Amino acid sequence: MPSESASVQLSASRQLRPVVITVVAAKLAVAALLLTTVNLQASIPPVEFAELR
Repeated sequence: MPSESASVQLSASRQLRPVVITVVAAKLAVAALLLTTVNLQASIPPVEFAELR
């Protein structure tokens, strides 16, 4: 019986591996996009900064 349980767990882990990879890749893509937008907005010229005050 233990070999059946181990094979079921192994099968489940193999089936879930693509899902885990997809989720991790999506999280990395979202983090990269967020960091890019933060860096783009941080480059406000000093003239506009003075006008906001």
